[in-house]
Amino acid sequence: MNLNRRTRQNRNMKEDILLASINLMTKNGINNTSLADISREVNISKGTLYYHYSSKDDIIFDIADDHLNIISKALLDCLSRINSNSTTEEFVLVVLKNIHDIEGTGRIHMYLICEAIIGNEALRERIGVKYVEWRTALENQMTDIINNQSHAKAASFLLMSVVDGLVVQALLKAEKIPYSDIARFLIDYSNKVKTTSSK
Repeated sequence: MNLNRRTRQNRNMKEDILLASINLMTKNGINNTSLADISREVNISKGTLYYHYSSKDDIIFDIADDHLNIISKALLDCLSRINSNSTTEEFVLVVLKNIHDIEGTGRIHMYLICEAIIGNEALRERIGVKYVEWRTALENQMTDIINNQSHAKAASFLLMSVVDGLVVQALLKAEKIPYSDIARFLIDYSNKVKTTSSK
């Protein structure tokens, strides 16, 4: 068998394994998904699964990397639509509305965060590094708009927290999220605080 064909087949098999793993983990949770479940879902032997992934953690790391890359790309695409002529309100609104683009990956995002929080130290570090990258990208973009480094940094932390909270609310699907109203409130409130502190 030619090397390129074998490489392609291995890549396809890994994609099948990851897709099945995401589906099972989204449906059953990470802890309730075993390697045996995954091999059954992909219709391969455990030996074939172990050839590609020696542990469930390896699968989780690949899922996390893919997922975090999707969110990173969404955030960078969002930030690329904003320029220094944008108002703070436009900036906040674009970021908040961008949550809608990643809602499809929201459930696995929450599972990965829970897994990281309850004890998967290596996963926590990976996610932590990505969060710092995302927050720093927000801070840099906001600095261009706000023209105050410390305010931009504080706003980037707040915006990250708001985004995480809205992802949870979107997953609960209890109510339609009024992104425009939230953006307007954040801007009005921040302007009110700025005016009060300058008196």
